[in-house]
Amino acid sequence: MPLVLCFTVFASVSFGVLAAYVAVLGILSTFGRAPQPEPARPQLQLVPTQTPASGD
Repeated sequence: MPLVLCFTVFASVSFGVLAAYVAVLGILSTFGRAPQPEPARPQLQLVPTQTPASGD
């Protein structure tokens, strides 16, 4: 009898942990963060105090 009781408790706890794990993964895959678009790289511009390099 104790063996059956221990097996039942172990199986119930294992099933509960597995079910919770699957539920969390399902929720995260459904409502997870959407991939962020890559931000556009700013183009380099000269400001009035900067001048392009000139040759000698």
